[in-house]
Amino acid sequence: MMIAFAAYLYINTDISKKHFPILGNPGHVIGSFSLKDQDGASVTEKDLNDKVTVVEYFYTTCPGICPRMNANMDKLYKALKNRSGFQIFSYTINASYDKVPVMKKYSEQYDADSKIWKFLTGTQQEINNLAINDYLLGAVDSTLSSQFAHTQWWALVDQQRRIRGFYDGLKIKDVKKLEEDIPVLLAED
Repeated sequence: MMIAFAAYLYINTDISKKHFPILGNPGHVIGSFSLKDQDGASVTEKDLNDKVTVVEYFYTTCPGICPRMNANMDKLYKALKNRSGFQIFSYTINASYDKVPVMKKYSEQYDADSKIWKFLTGTQQEINNLAINDYLLGAVDSTLSSQFAHTQWWALVDQQRRIRGFYDGLKIKDVKKLEEDIPVLLAED
């Protein structure tokens, strides 16, 4: 009897009913921007529309947390790259060094398809403003001459450019939860 009840619950439970809060102040959405990906193609806020996007900040010469975060992002990419409507935006925090050719070379170590995993660069000011004001990730550290202090936190952005969650990119538990949450969010109306 217990097995039959468990099977009934499994069959009749709609996982898409999982609720994701909308984070930020009421009406908060990712604003306008214009950056370049690893292929030199323009990427704007319109590229977020109708997609579920995982956002991170890193830099290519980072000796600390970035290699571990991107190893975890690569696992997520491999698990979900064939899901329609899924993408990753990896923004550099060192725009003066991480120009398009550097980002291209860096992306090749992950065999990243630029249609799905975009490594983005542009002006430092625009990247910092996006992190702090739009994605709500990180803070400015005055000891770094107003350079953005990066973080291991990733943002989950929905099809309407709203933030729906934050995940620690260094914790396997959070990466697995994100891998489970993305298909649910993709199914959300």
